[in-house]
Amino acid sequence: MVSVVAHELAEMASNPLVNAWYAGGDPCFPTEIADLCEGIDQRSGAAYNVNGVGGRRFLVEWIWNPVLNYYSGPNALDE
Repeated sequence: MVSVVAHELAEMASNPLVNAWYAGGDPCFPTEIADLCEGIDQRSGAAYNVNGVGGRRFLVEWIWNPVLNYYSGPNALDE
C-alpha cells in the first residue's frame, strides 16, 4: 500500500492536471513519471528500500528523473 500511495503522490505532485508531462509521441496517451519505472525496484531483488518507524520496512517504487534521464529513488546507488 505504501508503494501505491507513493506512486500516485509522485504523479499527482508532478502532473496535477494530467496534462503537464508525458512520455512518448502521443500526448493523448500520457505516461507519468512513476509509470515509467514500474517494477524497476523489484528487479534489483531488494526486499525493501525504505526504513520506517519501529523497524518497519517498505519497498517503494522509483520514479523517472527527467533531469538525469534515468530512474531515481531510495537507495539508488548509481545517482
